[in-house]
Amino acid sequence: MSKPWLPGTQTTTGTWGRILSECLKDANIDPRPLFEQVDLDYEDAIAPDTRIPDIKLRHLYPLAIAATGTESFSIQLGGYVKAHSFHALGMAILVSKTVGDALQRFQRHSAIISDSGYIEMSFVGDNCRFEVNVDRDIHDIRLLPFAAINAFTFGVVSMMREITEDADLNPIGVELCEPQPKDSKPYENAFRCPIAFGKPREALMYRIADLDRPVRYANESLAKQHDQITESFIKNMSPAFEDELYRQILNELPNGELSVDRLASRLNMSSRKLQGKLQQQNTSYQQLLDKARKELASKYLSSTAYSITEISFLLGFANTAGFCRVFKRWFECSPTDYRLRIAAHG
Repeated sequence: MSKPWLPGTQTTTGTWGRILSECLKDANIDPRPLFEQVDLDYEDAIAPDTRIPDIKLRHLYPLAIAATGTESFSIQLGGYVKAHSFHALGMAILVSKTVGDALQRFQRHSAIISDSGYIEMSFVGDNCRFEVNVDRDIHDIRLLPFAAINAFTFGVVSMMREITEDADLNPIGVELCEPQPKDSKPYENAFRCPIAFGKPREALMYRIADLDRPVRYANESLAKQHDQITESFIKNMSPAFEDELYRQILNELPNGELSVDRLASRLNMSSRKLQGKLQQQNTSYQQLLDKARKELASKYLSSTAYSITEISFLLGFANTAGFCRVFKRWFECSPTDYRLRIAAHG
């Protein structure tokens, strides 16, 4: 039975535990003692519907590398990653329309794999950069070690080849945080492109033209169904974070000093990380802000303590006209009419 981890614990899907286990077994190594050394119940940790605390999982990789005696263990591990490895997300990727659509699904829904980081995609010239950002603990130690992200990035490359049925679909460049290994040949054979080690973040670079490559079994309707399943799972996985942020917005909004940077600071994270976390949960700062404004607008108009002009500024609008316009979209009537209706039914 999966342990009830404390709220806020950052975790990885049990599927990743199973992938680790399979890789070790194929190397003739019993994985069970290694899992137990880091205080993980083996059967629990490889169950697909469980979540493994990253603070424990990160200690498993050095044990696996030492047991195999293979410096490039992470590349071997990445070879075990398939489209079906990640539940509904994997199925959505398998039936995505194009490579670009598949990569964007990774970006939006990476929290189902692990919520100890997030993915950013950017476009420069003719190239796309698929970058992994890993969270750190209070001691500034990565929650996900180099080996975990090496395996993930190679797994992404393998999956893009799998879903297009094109073994020659290669990135044009790879950046890894890991220091230069003694033998980089396994990395080069896996990625089949130039690799830069010792970089600040792990990243894949693809030609934008390759993002238009069609997926062999594309089915947009089926992909959207799996998107909904994935989004529902992520929402249920970590509702506390979104609830806490919404509470902060409700508290700060009337003070007139609300911003992404201010909220991020209160939550002890960068604004970039905050926006990445919200993206993982299929929401945004603006969506939560609009929700809070709507709730407070209804609350303020329920009494006569504030004029409509005062309410406009309390909710962070530059002028009354802007507030009235948005309010009408929310409630299909003006603030004045809304107040009159409440009074009539009061």
